[in-house]
Amino acid sequence: MKTQRRAAKKTIQLCGKAPTMSKNPTSSQDQVFFTKHPILDTKRKLWGYELISSDKKAGALRLSSAQTRSPDDLASSTFIGIQQAMERGKRVLLSFDEQSLLEKAPYAFSPAQCVVKFQGQSDDRASLVKALEALKADGYTLAVDILADSAVLKEILHQIDIITIDLGGGVDPKALREKTKSLGALLLSARVQRLEQFEALKDVGFALFQGAFFKEPEIIADRKLTSHEISRINILKIIESDDPDLDILAEAISTDVSVSFRLLTYLNSAAFSFQHKIQSIRQAINMLGVIKMKNWLRAVLLADMAQQGDNPQELVLLSLQRGRFLEHIGREYDFWGFDPGSLFLLGLFSLIDAILGMPTSKVVEYLPLDEKMKQALCRDPNNEYQPLMELMECIEDADWSRLETHVQKLSFEMDVVKDAYTEAMTWAGAFFNPVEKTGE
Repeated sequence: MKTQRRAAKKTIQLCGKAPTMSKNPTSSQDQVFFTKHPILDTKRKLWGYELISSDKKAGALRLSSAQTRSPDDLASSTFIGIQQAMERGKRVLLSFDEQSLLEKAPYAFSPAQCVVKFQGQSDDRASLVKALEALKADGYTLAVDILADSAVLKEILHQIDIITIDLGGGVDPKALREKTKSLGALLLSARVQRLEQFEALKDVGFALFQGAFFKEPEIIADRKLTSHEISRINILKIIESDDPDLDILAEAISTDVSVSFRLLTYLNSAAFSFQHKIQSIRQAINMLGVIKMKNWLRAVLLADMAQQGDNPQELVLLSLQRGRFLEHIGREYDFWGFDPGSLFLLGLFSLIDAILGMPTSKVVEYLPLDEKMKQALCRDPNNEYQPLMELMECIEDADWSRLETHVQKLSFEMDVVKDAYTEAMTWAGAFFNPVEKTGE
């Protein structure tokens, strides 16, 4: 078993390359597509992630019939965001169906961070129960969907660490809490859409929460941007101009001690190994290049403006991911006439209200955006950018049927959309790795 894990770990470490963008219709069909959803605790701190697959029958990590079903192939073929999450010390909740569990697929991942979730029905209950018991004995955290096979549930419930429910599944959260209180298992609720739902479930006794609620802003009354935040927005305005003046940019960064320190520390790190030490901001800009400098500054400045804690940082990660995704869509489908760079900014600032705790209508007054983009951020339903915003949110919410409808309406290709989102997840995650990266 240890050999299995060592081999799987090696595979995971080697598969961090971003997938290439392709219009080959078989590219996305050969792999299971999934999104990475944050799981928060009662204090709204990041507990881990759940990977949700577009293939409901197979679960997040079932391989297609064309692939060899081995733990190593499993890890490499479905690797998106798993490595970054594990490097950050976060748990990853992965759903397995009966066949994947019987084939020992979870052993491709470390028991310290992999939460094994069973969902679906069973044809061989005795073997499935035995496989789950073995995983528990080997140190894995076990989760089970409350709507999974009831006979299996009955036999292993006393060994389950986490019980998950979907708010749309018709289960009464309060009744479930009372029924499971004696088991000592944590309750995780999926599809928590609003902050009121989060608060209500927390009061009932739920411990973990997954859903769009974390993107909802907690508006702070009379909140105004600080001079610190305005300074960062001014730097953003400089870098977003058509032809940024590098001398002015260098001067603006130099007056900000925190950003200057981070930039010089970053460039003098082992990630670059320059022969001579970078000692000035102007030198740093020249060495990094304008495109990479823009990407790095966008991430750092937005992160600095965020409130402290995991949740705001997760919002920054998602903002970068949105920006990259929309930028790719703009390049792939240029018949829309949208500038890819502008689409990046649209995605980057799309969660600015939740990051700053201010209404979007107030924040946009300071942003380097034209009027149409400001209206898009304020979610004007008639805005020309709105269809792309809705497309993006369909994927984030794992609303696969609505996604298919939107893709058809926009005359896009599903495999191109999936590839764009997959690349965006990998690219955005790289900013929060132990060694920072700046993709172009």
